[in-house]
Amino acid sequence: MDITLTEEQKLGILNEWNNRPDSPPSLLELIRIAYPDKDYDGRTKEGRMVKSFLATRRIVADGAHVYKPKDKVSLSEEHEEFIINNANMMSAVEIARIIFEDRKLTNLNQETRSVQNFIDTLDNKVIYNAPNEEALASNEYKCPKTFHKMLQRINKYVHEGINESKVTPKQKQEIKALIGYMHTYRFLYQINHYDSQTDRDLFESSFVRYCNDKRDLTQEEVDQYIVLASEVVIAANIQRRKEQLTAMLDAVVQDTDGRASMSLVEVIGKVETEYNQSVNRQNKLLGDLKEKRSAKLSKQVRENASILNLVEMWKDEESRKKMIHLAEMRKEVIKEEIDKLSSMDEIKCRILGLGEDEALGG
Repeated sequence: MDITLTEEQKLGILNEWNNRPDSPPSLLELIRIAYPDKDYDGRTKEGRMVKSFLATRRIVADGAHVYKPKDKVSLSEEHEEFIINNANMMSAVEIARIIFEDRKLTNLNQETRSVQNFIDTLDNKVIYNAPNEEALASNEYKCPKTFHKMLQRINKYVHEGINESKVTPKQKQEIKALIGYMHTYRFLYQINHYDSQTDRDLFESSFVRYCNDKRDLTQEEVDQYIVLASEVVIAANIQRRKEQLTAMLDAVVQDTDGRASMSLVEVIGKVETEYNQSVNRQNKLLGDLKEKRSAKLSKQVRENASILNLVEMWKDEESRKKMIHLAEMRKEVIKEEIDKLSSMDEIKCRILGLGEDEALGG
């Protein structure tokens, strides 16, 4: 049986096409206009009939398999204000999930792309000068180069630091070593990586507190202490971010009569996990460094034990007298042997090649 479209079906197809110039309907949509109660598609006779009719009007409708990009998502003034206030501590996808209240959004969704595009238009000064944000470092970091300046830096960060008028030779060596540690390329690169002056001070203070009393660190150990100090900064920033998000959540709960944003709760949970991971890394690295240092110091003690014992014995008066007495007795024994040699024939003495003065003088 031949299939033909009625005039009513043709009119419905043309009206649907003409009413949507900005987003033309697909072939499947037009088939459903002609046959609203049926489940026809482009592979059926009815679908092919609709396609043939469109061809007579020089209309080409896309098939269902053709991808049509979604329209760009517009941001309201409230959305933009929220992004400006939080772009310094949240990613684009985290912000999108909150303002659009959709936890399933990813970096590929138009909502997230709209947020990221808006962030890209912001000046860095706008992003980083949010309320309560730390002052930016004004110039390149310069570490202390002299003994006096390094001593002042140590006393700035270390409780009960070092009395400048009572510096011991050991402390002088430790301060000199610390100057060398802080002039390594990796230390300078890491501290200049921080834009915030607060982060720089926190990094420097952590490194000084860990290394100011260690004059014998290897380069590998210095690198490990640099990593440890950087973890302190990471943990502090995560903690600050968590506090800001928690305050934000409290405000949301208050504004919505106790109903919290699940997306915001998820972000806070993620930040909490990051903080715990950073603290665990600090504890593990610090434990490894303490264990290595304890083993090093134990080895040094064993190697120096014999010398220290000798020095202590010499300091003790009774032991010193015994050592002198033993030395005198040894000289007497040597003198007796020399006397025996002196009583031998001259030829035997020449063979030995020794005289009394030579033997006693060593």
